[in-house]
Amino acid sequence: MINSIELKNFKCFTHMQIPLSELTIFAGSNAAGKSTVIQALLLADATAREKGSSVDVSAALEIEAGNPQALISQNRTETVQGDFFIKLQCDEKDISFIYMIDKLKTFKLSYEQAGESLSARLFYLNAERTGPRISYPAGEDGTVLSNGANAAFLIDRADMEQKKVPECLAIAGKNSKFSIQAESWMNAILGDISISVSTDYVKAVTDIRYGNRMAEEPVLPAMTGFGISYILSIVTAGLWCASEENAAENTVFIVENPEAHLHPAAQSRMGKFLKILSGAGIQVIAETHSEHIIDGARIQSALMNQTDSMRVLFFEKEENDIRIDKISIDKNGELSEWPKGFFDQKGQDLRELFQLRRKHADS
Repeated sequence: MINSIELKNFKCFTHMQIPLSELTIFAGSNAAGKSTVIQALLLADATAREKGSSVDVSAALEIEAGNPQALISQNRTETVQGDFFIKLQCDEKDISFIYMIDKLKTFKLSYEQAGESLSARLFYLNAERTGPRISYPAGEDGTVLSNGANAAFLIDRADMEQKKVPECLAIAGKNSKFSIQAESWMNAILGDISISVSTDYVKAVTDIRYGNRMAEEPVLPAMTGFGISYILSIVTAGLWCASEENAAENTVFIVENPEAHLHPAAQSRMGKFLKILSGAGIQVIAETHSEHIIDGARIQSALMNQTDSMRVLFFEKEENDIRIDKISIDKNGELSEWPKGFFDQKGQDLRELFQLRRKHADS
């Protein structure tokens, strides 16, 4: 497990140490550093797997990052060797990377590594996941694509390999096929949905169809909303991670905006799924703008008597710096604190509506 990540002179952080738990949820305002921490984790992971002395930034972050000069903090106060520094503490073993701009390698960073090797294996789903399509690419055995495009294929592949999900995640019965477990979780989160998957290995595409009690025939994803496709990638990736050999020892699952395109009730259930996944030994890091994800996760934590293994980090901008409030969960699922700006917009809107009502009543 990654216990913490320390950043120096990386993007918006001059120096920050961020603690991580079995389930860590990043929340907070836009442009306050949540995605920056995830990018630091991705960069460290890609660097640890690199064979040479430089790492391609765009490949590591899985975006068109441009010149890596943009990764260096514009408000540098910390003196570090190189241009910026990332350090991971993993089960009391440290691994650190010093990064330098290499003018001869325009889109790469040179680096020096110190400490232990990184044993954790990262799986990552970004916010821009693949929505409804007529078919999806087949391939990338054993890898969850960051846009979730190969989720349907992984379901088919998992059945072929007879993968078994851990008992705590096996809501369809511990001996059920992977596809049945995925369908059962889709049902648990969305309600009344069935899936069928088939792969054409000649054309290297996978077809998936969705059904429910109201439909006589299953339909293509393009005939459904985005929420179903977005949930499929998260459920499949989570179950795939948990089904990997020695998964509970070294697997980290990072997901951005798991609430995207979901009804609030489904968002809460997604939060519960993420907590159960972390209870299976998978370290889960989620970035969200949804209080329902957090509420579902803290309810499930209390039900499982595992509130000490969940933490919410609230990121907020303060003048020229970033503040991170570390919010813990008590045994009843209650938050240890409620910082200003932490999902309080509803209260502010209700006060404004009340003032409008009074104004119109007096006129």
